[in-house]
Amino acid sequence: MMLLLALFACSKAVSSQGGPGALPVFNEPRQVSLSLVGYNYTNRYINEFSVGGEGGGNLYVSSPAGGGGGTVCCAKYWPGVKGYKVKVRWQTGACYYKVRASDSHEVHQRLFPFFKEAEVEVDERATDRARYMEVHFYPDGSVQVAATEHPSPPRLVLDREREDKTRYPRCPNDDKPGQ
Repeated sequence: MMLLLALFACSKAVSSQGGPGALPVFNEPRQVSLSLVGYNYTNRYINEFSVGGEGGGNLYVSSPAGGGGGTVCCAKYWPGVKGYKVKVRWQTGACYYKVRASDSHEVHQRLFPFFKEAEVEVDERATDRARYMEVHFYPDGSVQVAATEHPSPPRLVLDREREDKTRYPRCPNDDKPGQ
């Protein structure tokens, strides 16, 4: 019985590859590294963001002419994989808390950032010619990702005056959150 099951499995494997004697076809997608570029349409500077654990940062509020950040290396991507998703993590806010130095007992303020994460499907605009992974952060808190051949102009043209430059608030009780 076991011999029959093994033969059946082998015949299925051969028939799925084009019949007996056919050479196997390897159409597996290959991983490529894309330059990571961010576009910030929110009203606050994004100090830190990542795609699949690969970091970007210093994402200023976009202007009518630019997305808000430079290009960094590298985001992993598999061209041709339909429905390919990446995990995007980005700073959405912060608060200040107080810390007492152990040696001088001086009190300092530290910034505690808050993050949001989303699993996002990559919009494949460049198919196999992709060289950039664009990450677009929108005012409503949503994020979109696209694989492109060239960096795109900003998708939203927003007034530069919308930027919120006010100081982040104090954390409750001036303590680090989570303690």
